Amino acid sequence: MQFDNLRNLFEKIRNDWAEDSEVDFQFKNKQYTTDLGKLALEIPFQHNKYLNHYTDLTQVKTSLEFQVRKLVRDKREYYGGEADAKTYAEKPFGASIKTSEKMKTYLESDEDIIALEAKIKYIDQMLYFLDSVMRQISNRGFQIKSAIEWEKFINGND
Repeated sequence: MQFDNLRNLFEKIRNDWAEDSEVDFQFKNKQYTTDLGKLALEIPFQHNKYLNHYTDLTQVKTSLEFQVRKLVRDKREYYGGEADAKTYAEKPFGASIKTSEKMKTYLESDEDIIALEAKIKYIDQMLYFLDSVMRQISNRGFQIKSAIEWEKFINGND
């Protein structure tokens, strides 16, 4: 998945949540209870929506983690002078690296590995956001109940 696609997806998810989490608070308005009832009924659908995003992103992250493993192996062979001649013909590399410390330095600074790891970190941020959204959705029933109790109190009902 391209980085721009990840950014666009995250922006869409954030915009969706801004819209999905909006509640019009108008006390002493008889429409308010109806709106809260509608919100309560939407809870499972919203949870499903964001859980699907979470699951899809977890799968993308897992795929990228496997790509990193393979890429690290390929880069170890490349930097260690063990890759095939075709690889060096396409992308020449000087002397092979023999020490593990130097190999670690090259692997940690390799642009291809960094690009994949950056995507994984970005997906981690997205997953953290989605986890927070799903916790908020899970608590929404309690929040709605509290709002209804408050409305009853304001209107003088027990």
